Amino acid sequence: MPAHPFQLRARFRYSGDDNHLDVIGAEVFTDAGWAPLEIGNTSPGFLIFVYSFLICQHTYFHANCTENGLRLEHANAELDLVATDNWKIDRVSVRIEARLRGGTADQAAVDYIRQRMRLCPVSVNLVEPPDYHIELEFS
Repeated sequence: MPAHPFQLRARFRYSGDDNHLDVIGAEVFTDAGWAPLEIGNTSPGFLIFVYSFLICQHTYFHANCTENGLRLEHANAELDLVATDNWKIDRVSVRIEARLRGGTADQAAVDYIRQRMRLCPVSVNLVEPPDYHIELEFS
């Protein structure tokens, strides 16, 4: 069965004790390689949906890092999503690598953040939960 693969990545920078989001930059993988993601009125609807999935995952990551006292310097997020030929999401992989300015990302905090990320409104509204993997790495 043909599939529709999507790969997006985004870079985030933060400042202050409250992890204020300073910079965001997103890219999409195309036939020509990585290109800046530009969302507009003529963007394909499913690509906008995939981007919203990535941003929702980051929002929950960001909020729960802050809640757990993890002060972020920057984070790189990658989303790999595969939809079936009839556009149902079959597989999702989220990977976020973050550099800390403070706090300790112990296993309990990482597990909590991962669990909370699964509650992002975009992912909880999937009709049939896909093969869904979240990987977090802190340094």
